[in-house]
Amino acid sequence: MGMTTLRPPTARTPPNAQRVQWQHLLFIKGTHAISCDVDLRSDGQYAATLFPLWAPQDHVTEMFRRAGEAMRWHAEMAQRLQAAGWLLCEGSAVTSAA
Repeated sequence: MGMTTLRPPTARTPPNAQRVQWQHLLFIKGTHAISCDVDLRSDGQYAATLFPLWAPQDHVTEMFRRAGEAMRWHAEMAQRLQAAGWLLCEGSAVTSAA
């Protein structure tokens, strides 16, 4: 994956970066899967979410004002999942809203 940044819609994007709306990682362990995401909301805040696909009601979402803070949380959660035996099976960055 190339260089990506999460930026509010009004921020200037450097020429060598892409504007990312959503960063997604999918982890599996046995028959369970967890989605670990960061997305840029319409209000300019960043939502970082852990979403257990077998128990969606147990999701955890943290809100951040800065992309760097959200991405640090995202990276820390990814490291914790891998340390606990979860296998990263997919990662992607969505660069345009659906």
